[in-house]
Amino acid sequence: MEMRKRQQIAVITGASSGIGEALARAMAARGTHVVLAARSAARLEEVAQAIRRAGGVATVLPSDLSQPDAAQRLYDEVTRLGLEVDTLVNNAGFGYHGPFESEALEHLHGQLQVNMVALAELTRLFVPSLLARRGTVLNLASTSAFQPAPYMSVYGATKAFVLSFSEALWAEYHDRGLHVAALCPGPVETPFIDAAGPEARGTAVFKHTLSIDQVVRECLAAMASTRPTRVVGWRNRLLCLSGRFSPRELVARMGARMMLPRSLSVPHSKGDLA
Repeated sequence: MEMRKRQQIAVITGASSGIGEALARAMAARGTHVVLAARSAARLEEVAQAIRRAGGVATVLPSDLSQPDAAQRLYDEVTRLGLEVDTLVNNAGFGYHGPFESEALEHLHGQLQVNMVALAELTRLFVPSLLARRGTVLNLASTSAFQPAPYMSVYGATKAFVLSFSEALWAEYHDRGLHVAALCPGPVETPFIDAAGPEARGTAVFKHTLSIDQVVRECLAAMASTRPTRVVGWRNRLLCLSGRFSPRELVARMGARMMLPRSLSVPHSKGDLA
């Protein structure tokens, strides 16, 4: 009797919109059972219903990763459901554009918690089973990981952490069958831009945005590759490369010019969680 192949299972955070939603749809279309995690239960259910109508399998697990115990609770729920995960996609994240002193402490703490702490905790929780299954971890970093990001200083610093963390784990687990990769897109045409602040679109950095479809294709390629890092878009590859050969002071000053808000006297809004 022919053995039926087990369906692959992927946990995707920040799956209610943007890259996370599009990647979940793409992976489901390829036959993966996608576990959708984000804050908005209603929005997640809409995404899941669309996936199911297209013949895919989706499970909804609402989770607010800005909460200190959210990673453990998400992992416990996946375990309780008996889901044997093959892929973890740490996509959830958010940013803030504006003067550093204008960002509320609560919002700053949320960025650190979602972009770094929850990502590291989820990876730690899932790695043992992923290692046993020779699975994959995909972490969404950014081109801002390669150089300072004035007026998005905390966001850029969190993505530098994600890049370094991912590359370190890639080296640690590469020969043991677990693939860890960091995807580094530049600005992507998603709700992230408007959530980051009202003046973000007016800066030079956000004039050239990537399409979600392009980023999703690169996500799938990064998961299928054996390399630890993938930068999306030729402009971004050049930018990341040039930053390595320029004085860091110069790179930081150029970044400040490109990200300078039009008016420093106007309060900047908070971004929303993915």
